[in-house]
Amino acid sequence: MRVAAITPTIPTFDPRAIVAWIQSRKPSGLPRALATTPGGFHSFEHRWALREAFDFRRQIGRERAAARTHELAQRLKAGLQDVKGVRLITPQSQALSAGLVCFEVANRDPAAVVDRLYDRARVVASVTPYAARYVRLGPSILNSTGDVDRVLHAIRALVFT
Repeated sequence: MRVAAITPTIPTFDPRAIVAWIQSRKPSGLPRALATTPGGFHSFEHRWALREAFDFRRQIGRERAAARTHELAQRLKAGLQDVKGVRLITPQSQALSAGLVCFEVANRDPAAVVDRLYDRARVVASVTPYAARYVRLGPSILNSTGDVDRVLHAIRALVFT
């Protein structure tokens, strides 16, 4: 589901939202994710789903989940290595890496790359929170090979624009 498809119905406790709600106007300067979170209330749906999530993970098994994560990360790393203008930071060796894949795009700020990937293709990436900043992706058992291919396509399009 895309965040843009969600209509906030209960104002968050953020002062910008409360004042806007009282004045019957849309809040300005409020991150969309914050605007769709009822203030003061916990994410009950997520908490209620924890048992099922853990049961699902146990059914899959640690080894299968790890193998799938490595498989998708290897596919992503191999694809990134073939894109001119992209430098893969994460080692290719499975012994030296797991599910996080870091890279940089020549002459591009990592935060700008993350923003453009989301704006153009709804790819959710992040920037490493360290002194050396890189774009970071994390394929997991929730992803498909098609998801990885879609990310690679979006990165290729970004590099060549």
